Amino acid sequence: MKKTYLPLLLSLSIQTLFAQYQIGIIPRQSPDKMIYQKIGYTEVEIRYGSPAVKDRQIWGGLVPYGEVWRAGANYATSIRFGSPVIINGTKLDSGSYAFFLIPRENDSWTAILNKVSRQWGAFSYDPAEDALRLEIRGRTSPFKTEFLSYTISQTGFKFGSILLAWEFMEIEVAFETNYLAAFEQEIESRAEKQPDYIKWIPYLQGAEHLVEIEEELPKARIWIDKAEKIMLANEEWNEQFYPRSYVEGHLYWIKAQILAHEEKYADALAYVEKLKNLSQGEFYNKKNESEGIDTSYQLWKEK
Repeated sequence: MKKTYLPLLLSLSIQTLFAQYQIGIIPRQSPDKMIYQKIGYTEVEIRYGSPAVKDRQIWGGLVPYGEVWRAGANYATSIRFGSPVIINGTKLDSGSYAFFLIPRENDSWTAILNKVSRQWGAFSYDPAEDALRLEIRGRTSPFKTEFLSYTISQTGFKFGSILLAWEFMEIEVAFETNYLAAFEQEIESRAEKQPDYIKWIPYLQGAEHLVEIEEELPKARIWIDKAEKIMLANEEWNEQFYPRSYVEGHLYWIKAQILAHEEKYADALAYVEKLKNLSQGEFYNKKNESEGIDTSYQLWKEK
């Protein structure tokens, strides 16, 4: 009896046909786009399909109100955070998430970050996989955005926001990075890797940065004390970059500012006197006007 291979051939033909639809030979009408930015130490990456308005009714038409929308075209929009972030008071682990929106005409919208980052549209969306849901308000824009677009904005090293703009509507999701914890790890890691004779440099730079942003000043005090102890105990010095008296003056000025923040004005004044009395006085002479040393000295003296 002759065996027939028709069912097998038919099965293979169907698989081949299905594979052809997955190859993506023809470019998509809504092109795939990707944007990337670093907020402090946190990498943020967004991948999305960018459809055009094309004289269509978008909100309440092409994008129905009250339904889960992929926030773009083709695959669901995905957002990747390189380190944990805080959104609306909720900590979100690092990783990639699908981003969905539920638009509403006269009410707040629902923004969704779903753990299944790679999915086609919202057809297989499962709310059980949601990592975060939040209510946000859309806002109208006086300018028309023909192609859907995302931008990432930065406020300092700690805060950022993701903005979706399409047609005359904008939706923004703000987030906070754990910048200071990452910064502390960076300073300690760099100091650990340095030879003993320059180990003070990361601590000095770290303390100065915390003074500039007026954050974590107790940590700045620990770092500047470490820098002072290491530098003054070090007999080796490379004059190729900066004279020792310049760097000592820099260190004394940072420490004076920290002491003033602690309201230890007598100690702060003593450190200003030390930097002024250094031989050659490079730091005081070069930086006096921009640093405001004399102004601060007088102010602390009055207090």
